[in-house]
Amino acid sequence: MRAAWYDRQGPAREVLQVGELPEPQPGAGEVRVRVSASGIHVGDLGKRQGWWGSTMPFPRVVPHGDGAGVIDAVGSGVDPARIGERVWVYLAQSYRPFGTAAEYTVVPARHAVSLPALVPYEQAAGLGIPGITAHRAIFADGPVTGQRVLVTGALGAVGRAALAVARRGAPP
Repeated sequence: MRAAWYDRQGPAREVLQVGELPEPQPGAGEVRVRVSASGIHVGDLGKRQGWWGSTMPFPRVVPHGDGAGVIDAVGSGVDPARIGERVWVYLAQSYRPFGTAAEYTVVPARHAVSLPALVPYEQAAGLGIPGITAHRAIFADGPVTGQRVLVTGALGAVGRAALAVARRGAPP
């Protein structure tokens, strides 16, 4: 399968490689997703470039934590009915060497969330990190029901997600 990866940290032009890697296989509790769109966020850039003191956690990293596509294989303990399900994926490359900058990625089944048919893959691929960040920012101190919430920078991905979760008022 085609994938992008890096074996050392640094600027994209110097460290990113594109080529063929073996298709990953799902283990127990995991699903494999045929990636239609891969999301990239500042955290992905930071990991690749070694910002914030980050180091290479694995000898080879296929980057990007977020993405969207279709489940095409499941590991033991996962309902085979999920095969063919449209999903958005989050934290694919968090604490794992294999992200969504590839034709396939494998994630814990709970990190592959059902995606409604009307939501484009390209839109869904950017949900994970901004959504998690927004949720933590709004609800870190508990529910906000009945409170006024000020979100600055509401035009960015995290800001828009923060507005959406704050309007709901309580964590899921």
